[in-house]
Amino acid sequence: MSFAGETVYWLEGAGPAPQTATSPPARVDVAIIGAGYTGLSAALHLARAGRSVAVFDARAVGFGASSRNGGMVGPGLHKLGISGLINAYGEKRAVALLREGLNAVDHLEAFVAAEGIDCDLALVGRFRGARTDAQYEALLRECDWLRDRIGLPSHPVPRADQRSEIGSDFYRGGVIYQRDGGVHPRKMLLGLAARAAEAGAQIIAPCAVTGMQGEARGTVLSTTGGKVQAREVVLATNGYSDGRAHALNRRVVPLETGACTVGPLTPAQMADLSPKGRMHGESGRVFMWYRPTPDGRSFIFGGRFGAGKMTPDARKLAYRQAICRVYPQLADSPISHMWTGLIAMTVDHSPHLGHHDGVWMAGGYNGSGVTRSLYFGTKLARRMLGEPEADTAFDSLPFKPVPFRRFAPWGAGMLVRWYQMQDDRELKGRG
Repeated sequence: MSFAGETVYWLEGAGPAPQTATSPPARVDVAIIGAGYTGLSAALHLARAGRSVAVFDARAVGFGASSRNGGMVGPGLHKLGISGLINAYGEKRAVALLREGLNAVDHLEAFVAAEGIDCDLALVGRFRGARTDAQYEALLRECDWLRDRIGLPSHPVPRADQRSEIGSDFYRGGVIYQRDGGVHPRKMLLGLAARAAEAGAQIIAPCAVTGMQGEARGTVLSTTGGKVQAREVVLATNGYSDGRAHALNRRVVPLETGACTVGPLTPAQMADLSPKGRMHGESGRVFMWYRPTPDGRSFIFGGRFGAGKMTPDARKLAYRQAICRVYPQLADSPISHMWTGLIAMTVDHSPHLGHHDGVWMAGGYNGSGVTRSLYFGTKLARRMLGEPEADTAFDSLPFKPVPFRRFAPWGAGMLVRWYQMQDDRELKGRG
């Protein structure tokens, strides 16, 4: 997903794209469709275990969300919220599902260190602002529960102390999640691709997989570079799944999000916006996330604003309005980059991994894929190999197809607009 005049901040200064082939091998043990975090982490683990692996991407390595996200890492929690999870699964299972978020952070931190990947990973914490007094009280209750049940470290920031964390008076206080942080997503992708290639995985791009036919000895893939016979197939296309990855596409709904970079800014401006250089987010149904760039010279903002079909000027106006709601001091600051990307939503708002419709798959990260994708890709590979430590709390959750899949993107867009109306009503009523 892209638009005319799009410029992705992360593509600049991250290093050259990895060397890839365009002609696939005739036969492999595992064919992986999607050369992003999920596919490459699975490829790395499988290749190191001695499997012959080919990773395909229709465009380029990491063309999709792996190079277009905000580079914010953390436990991710869950879209249903604590009460929603408990109502759906019971408290014991809810605790296990939420704890997987911390496991994913631990995995990412250990992986980057062990592999020596230079990707600006810094667990500096995240300030989450409360839009209303009621939401602040709800955040405090949530943090107490998460600290007691899963050990998630956090602390409150009353409204009177808010300026120590953010150069804005918009919020009614907030909380700090201490196991959150940031990464340069493109650098992490390039490091992951290099390790996978060093392990023996072949990366084939651009080379689209146009069809799959099951046979007694596995699956024959039709690609734009020729046919490939694979014993096993992994779908790792997430929000960029389409009819060519039907088994995953029928289980996720793509949702477009937008992002922009404001800057360059002066050191004084950066210190004003985020005195401690943290990641930032907010309460609400349709929320904005924002963060300093790793070099400390600009700020990145993202969310549903600036997405959809609109002119570059209209897109820039949407960004400006959203940003100035929190930071009016940025009204005249330059917007240097604008881009969009696709995330994958699921019916139960949970990510999934497993074997379905004859193929392996992992995805449906619901906007929290930077951390979970590496974790899920590795877990999926371990399961394929029959290794220990392959289990997750999500394994027993059924990965259900989306009802009326053809109309689901339209329905998701309508739901987002409804949520936005509710958010706007609450803001108007806060006094």
